[in-house]
Amino acid sequence: MPNRQDASYPRIDLKKYAVIPVWYGCNSSCTICMLSGVGDRLGTVDPDAFSRLITALVRDGGYDNLILSGAEVTTFEQLERYVRYAASFGHFKKIQIQTNGRRLADREFLKRVVDAGVNEFFVSVHGVGETHDSITGVAGSYRETMACLDNLAGYPVNVISNTVLTRTNYHGIVPLLGELCAGPVSEMQLWNFFPMEKTDRRGLLVSLSELWAMLPPLRNAIGRSGKPLVLKGFPDCLAPEAPFFVDSDFPLNLIQDDFWSAFAGNGFGSCVHKGDCSSRECWGLSSGYLERFGDERERLTPRDGRGAGGSS
Repeated sequence: MPNRQDASYPRIDLKKYAVIPVWYGCNSSCTICMLSGVGDRLGTVDPDAFSRLITALVRDGGYDNLILSGAEVTTFEQLERYVRYAASFGHFKKIQIQTNGRRLADREFLKRVVDAGVNEFFVSVHGVGETHDSITGVAGSYRETMACLDNLAGYPVNVISNTVLTRTNYHGIVPLLGELCAGPVSEMQLWNFFPMEKTDRRGLLVSLSELWAMLPPLRNAIGRSGKPLVLKGFPDCLAPEAPFFVDSDFPLNLIQDDFWSAFAGNGFGSCVHKGDCSSRECWGLSSGYLERFGDERERLTPRDGRGAGGSS
């Protein structure tokens, strides 16, 4: 059955988070950016709008944790002000920023961000060395991001790493996650690539069979760390055993509608077993995946009412 809960591998529960993307400037030029083609249509959330959103979330009471994101939120000049305002309510247990970590290589800047109230960091690392740099489009970005992680080790904060699986970094995922699990991260996330269009025009998608073949060496690389690897945006019925977890939960995302219109181009939700499956959270396969690799009818299996299902 899909591997979701295991007390020996504590993980964040994204259902308890709300995301406010506040800013769309960035200091990188990632080949995998989900905002390419739409980011310039999304505006900055001004202080009044931010106040209204935070007040509404606090009044609602359904979300214990807050995420501030954007393109790269650490390049937002008012980040510390916004964090302090959100923290002033005393409502949010976690205030997380989603970041490439480059500016947090600056210890003084990191200290200001932590002092403002950020106590959780979701840091993107997409490869080792030049692989990461080629994906971000910035020479030296890997060095800066790893310096960020080194700096975070000196604070009582929670750190989650974020890696998007693509054809570019597939062969380096095992050493990358082996390195990350030795650092301050409590949880690693490996995300399916979202083409943000109906086809995989750039040929970046990795097949489920390749992902499955990668799990045994990954287990050897990270298993003794006791840290979980969460697979995001993949079919629920892959169902690997710990330390791997398939989790399709996402936070409430208060982004503008233009983004969701672009996101719909991925065409997620396709599965030949959909009519026989009890899962209501699985994203199935994207249209780009179907075009490249087919419907995987032999690999995917429907979950029954008890959540049974699996892959081989």
